[in-house]
Amino acid sequence: MTARMRIVHTTGFCYPEPVTSSYNEARLTPRNDARQAVVVDHVDTLPAARQYRYSDYWGTQVTAFDLHSPHERLEVTGTAVVETENEVRSADCLSADWQLLRQESVIDEFDEMLGPTGYSPFA
Repeated sequence: MTARMRIVHTTGFCYPEPVTSSYNEARLTPRNDARQAVVVDHVDTLPAARQYRYSDYWGTQVTAFDLHSPHERLEVTGTAVVETENEVRSADCLSADWQLLRQESVIDEFDEMLGPTGYSPFA
């Protein structure tokens, strides 16, 4: 059975005084996969900003934008229409226990994200 749904997510920031530069990345676009298809999506900003899109390391669609005029508030709204398919999962897919999570195939699977950087050095 196919279902179509409209998803709207709004977030915002209020600054105590006008800011003149704001650099942003919004990850508000749902994924396309075997169970769902994005029919249409868009990200709106207030104040309006020129946007560009790219896919990040994990395949997530990123909407990037920056503002260079004084503003005291920023509002970002992501809107999407998604069609989903029902999926029947087997019982073994529905849960994970600590024994599974301690297996070698899982430990440090994403360890490249755990290393120090210039912004987050080890103390």
